[in-house]
Amino acid sequence: MLKRALILLVLALAQAGCSGEEGVGPYKLTPMTNEARQELERDKRELLAIEDLKIGDGPLAAWGRKIEADIEVRYVDGKPVYHGPMWINIGFDGDVFVYNASDRAGALSYGQPGVWLGLNGMAVGGKRRFTVNPKLVDGNLFIRGVYVDEKELIVEATLTASCVPVLLRVVHMTAGRYFIDREVGCRIHDEPRRSPSDPIWQFYYATAGP
Repeated sequence: MLKRALILLVLALAQAGCSGEEGVGPYKLTPMTNEARQELERDKRELLAIEDLKIGDGPLAAWGRKIEADIEVRYVDGKPVYHGPMWINIGFDGDVFVYNASDRAGALSYGQPGVWLGLNGMAVGGKRRFTVNPKLVDGNLFIRGVYVDEKELIVEATLTASCVPVLLRVVHMTAGRYFIDREVGCRIHDEPRRSPSDPIWQFYYATAGP
């Protein structure tokens, strides 16, 4: 349905002197090297304490996916940090942070590795609780307008989406500038998958992009 709508839109814009491209721009998958994967798995194993409260049955949160979740973050003494939605496009080349932080208040800063790393491997519909070591806490902007101290964090999360963001870029052929340049949807992929025998600290990444 999304693909058909995009085709119709591009055809209509072509009649107005515009050319369109879909699935381009910042959404090029960043390859995951074996060394990087091993480092992330080490951090996940040694600096996060993860407990799955409910196993979901949807797509996995992974490198190379747009991840959305409802999260509650607090310090170990119970002081609240943030409670609400978060989303991040993780594992793509280009100026993807602009797309992470634009349009919707509350965008999660890419600089909080302990949070997105703790979500990695969850399936949509799943619930997870994890503790983040201060070494994975960036004492800077956390959620738009909210700051966090470099202290141990407790995060409870429900994963609501994991998909491949789709960008529509339309260029005005006479003026030579972008008429439309925005994210217009998200595609579901079955990969990667989680096996029941996988350790909870395993790091999941996509091998197929947009």
